Amino acid sequence: MRFTVTLPLLCTIALLAACSKKDDTPPPLTGPVTQQEINNWILDSMRVFYLWNRQLPEKPDHSLETQAFFSSIRNAEDKYSIVYNPDDASSAGGTDLLYKYGLDFSIISWPQAAGSVMGVVQIVIPGSGAEQAGFKRGDYFTRINGTLLTSANAVQLSEEMKKAGSSRLTKASINGGTITEDMTITLQGGSVNENPMYLSTVFDAGTKKAGYIFYNAFVDRYDRNVLAAFNDFKRAGISDLVMDIRYNSGGSLAAAAMITVITAPGTTASGPYVRYTGNDNQGTRMLDFSTTLAYPESGGPIRFADLVPSQLMLPRVYILTGRRTISAAELLINNLKPYTQVIQIGAVTAGKDKGAVIIEDTHTPRRIPWVIVPLTYRLANANGEGNYDKGITPQYLVDEMGSLPLLPIGDPKDPLIAKALALIGGNGRAGTESRQQVTRVYEAGSNKMLIIPNVKR
Repeated sequence: MRFTVTLPLLCTIALLAACSKKDDTPPPLTGPVTQQEINNWILDSMRVFYLWNRQLPEKPDHSLETQAFFSSIRNAEDKYSIVYNPDDASSAGGTDLLYKYGLDFSIISWPQAAGSVMGVVQIVIPGSGAEQAGFKRGDYFTRINGTLLTSANAVQLSEEMKKAGSSRLTKASINGGTITEDMTITLQGGSVNENPMYLSTVFDAGTKKAGYIFYNAFVDRYDRNVLAAFNDFKRAGISDLVMDIRYNSGGSLAAAAMITVITAPGTTASGPYVRYTGNDNQGTRMLDFSTTLAYPESGGPIRFADLVPSQLMLPRVYILTGRRTISAAELLINNLKPYTQVIQIGAVTAGKDKGAVIIEDTHTPRRIPWVIVPLTYRLANANGEGNYDKGITPQYLVDEMGSLPLLPIGDPKDPLIAKALALIGGNGRAGTESRQQVTRVYEAGSNKMLIIPNVKR
C-alpha cells in the first residue's frame, strides 16, 4: 500500500542516496549484470535505508539468488520488507484475493463439516465478478478447486488461489445441523477495481444520531466521496461517528489525515500529525496536517482550509476493527488519539506500525531489474505514541464470527455495529458481544505494506 511522503522528506532521501558514496563517480558498469552486482546493490541500499541497518551481516553470502540473498540479510522480526522483479509477477508472491477475485474469506473450525472446517465469505466487492457469480457476505463453502477443506490443507489451498488464473469454490448451505453442498462456482482471476466507500448512513441510537461509514481503503481519488458523506453527517446533526474499517488494508496517508481533520476537534494546519523515526541516516521528522494533505497518492491535494466547513469536531469516534485492519488504517486509529477519544470495537488489528520506501535502479538503460521495498521508519502520533507491532487492542473485543451467519455490511444487528450503537445510546451492556475468539484456520487478508517514497538509486 502506498503512503505518500512530503517533498522535503523525499528530497532528504534523495540527498542521502546521492551522498551515500564518495563524491567520486565510478565509471558506469558494462557487460552482463552479475548476481554479485545485484546483491551488492541490495546490501548497499539496505545499509542506507533499512530500519535495522546496524544488524545487517558484515559478510553475507553473495552467491545466493536475489530473493534468497535478501531473506538472508533481512532482520528476523521483519515480516514485511520485500524484493521483487516488476517483470516477473511471480517474484512478488500471490495477489490479494479481494482484488484478484472480488471476495475475501476466513476458514474457521466447524466440527459438523466433513473436513471439520468451513469457508465463510466476509466481503465481496460490489460489481465484481464474485458478486455477479452470486457470492455475498455470509456465504459458506466447503471446497476449493474440488478439494475438501480441512485444517491441514486450508492454508495451502487458499494460497494456491492467489497464484491461479481461476479458482472454484463449492458453496454450502446449513439447515439446523445439516450441511449440504450446493453448486460449484468458478471465479476468474484478474484485477478488480473497488470503490472503498461501500456505505454511509445515519442510525438512530436512542435519542442520538450516529453516522456510519464502511470504508475499505484510503484511496485519494475517493476523498471527495468521503467528504460528501461527512457533509451529509453534518447536515443530519450527528453526535457520534461509527467508522467501520474491519477489513481496511490502508493506503494514502493524505486520505487518513483528511479523515482526522474532519472528524476530530483541535486540529490545525500546522498541528503535528505523524512522526517518522528511521535509522541514523534517516533521522526523525514530524509532519503537520497541511504538509501531509499536500501530497496525496493520486489526484490533486485537498487543502486544510477546504476541510474546515466539513469538520464535525466530535469528542469521540467509534472505530470497528478486525485482524485485517492494517497499516494506514491502524495509523488512523493511533493518530486520532491525541485529538479525540477513540472507542475501538472488534478484534486486535494486524500490527503494522512501520513504513517502507521503494528503491529502484534508474540507470539508463536500467541494469538491475529488481525493486527493494525495505521497512525504513517507525511511525508515531503527535504525542510520540506508536509501537503497536502486536496490533491495537480494542476496548471492546467483539468477534463477528461469534454470531453467524454474517449479516450484510451496515446491518445494525451486526455484532460490532450493535455494540457501538448500544454504547452511543447509553446502553453499553446491550448489543451482541463475543469475547471468545473463534478459532481460525486461515484468514486470507494480505499484509500490505505502508510505502512512502520512490528512491532512485
